[in-house]
Amino acid sequence: MLALGGPGAYLDVGLAILVLLYFLGACWFVLGTRRKNVTTDRVPMVSVVVAARNEAERIAGCLSALLAQDYPHKQYEVIVVDDGSTDDTAAIIGEYLDGPVSVRLLQTEGLGSKKEALSLGIAEAKGDVILSTDADCLVSLGWISGMVAHFRDGVGFVIGYSQIGSASDIRTWRHGYEAVDFTSLMTCIWGSAGWGHPMAASGQNLGFLREVYSEVGGYDKIMHRASGDDVLLLQMVRNLRKWSIVFSSDNSTFAQHPVTESWRALLRQRSRWASNATVLSGLDPLFFGYMLITYLLSILLLAAPVLLTVGLLSLPFFLGTIAVKTIAELVTFSCGVALSGRRELYRYFPFWVLVQTLHVVVVGSLGILGLFSWKGRNHRWGRRMENGA
Repeated sequence: MLALGGPGAYLDVGLAILVLLYFLGACWFVLGTRRKNVTTDRVPMVSVVVAARNEAERIAGCLSALLAQDYPHKQYEVIVVDDGSTDDTAAIIGEYLDGPVSVRLLQTEGLGSKKEALSLGIAEAKGDVILSTDADCLVSLGWISGMVAHFRDGVGFVIGYSQIGSASDIRTWRHGYEAVDFTSLMTCIWGSAGWGHPMAASGQNLGFLREVYSEVGGYDKIMHRASGDDVLLLQMVRNLRKWSIVFSSDNSTFAQHPVTESWRALLRQRSRWASNATVLSGLDPLFFGYMLITYLLSILLLAAPVLLTVGLLSLPFFLGTIAVKTIAELVTFSCGVALSGRRELYRYFPFWVLVQTLHVVVVGSLGILGLFSWKGRNHRWGRRMENGA
């Protein structure tokens, strides 16, 4: 047995505290999903702004969905900003410029960033409400109507639900892992918004008032960040403490994002997201604290085989931690499945449990160091390297 007060006892207690906090956080997220939103029947002018770079394969699908919306055609416009594409993206967008819905094509000068492209589009927008999705996403035909309905008096920001692919798109274990992971992430976003403390959002599906965007100074303060056109903008709006931020759980507002091309692409994407952790430590200490708990817990669990071998960790504490953590994750994931109807993803949940701990440590470490690539642009130590150097 371990001596009372020895290193092993401290590790057992530390592991127990971390998994308890992790479990309580999951309960907080799940309970938050039970809170309901009030909607309105306003029909304001809406500007849909989409940034696109080398999206020739998917931009047509995105635009077709946007132009088939059930919202009055004279009450919305679509602005696509081509951010230095080297393929046929601009030419394909040009095919949609003449129609019942106003579609405009703007182009950045040289290779900018997603936030620069969005800033250009928003500056040219005519709508009081700005909606945004990614150029490789598909939105539901009631997306605009459903998102706008959430902008009741006092609401300045609406977070939309996004999912990875459709049931037929999930064909491999990697696809399944990504879909389970993103479903759990969106559930946490949904739950935190339910408590009035939204922690994150996805640029795949979000909306905000033009007035709110102006109040925070747009993207100017975060333009130097490789990521954050969604999460960091959300946090700046939340810190105004003036506007309500709500989550749309209406399935008519769902967006769908394709699966990533490979494990390497998934790691690059998540490392880019994680690179904002240091900024979030100041904007949202609660969110940063929960991310830190998850990261430290994952490190200890990865080190558990060694710690068990040398007697610094007891087997009952280790098994208990695994059980509590898995139950918390299953309950959280099940809330997301109930919302999305994606029951086929349950088969991939055990695989996700096995891989997720390593994934958290790798992504968290790369994100902290700012080592990732995105859209052909390399970032080292959080700074973009010119000419791909």
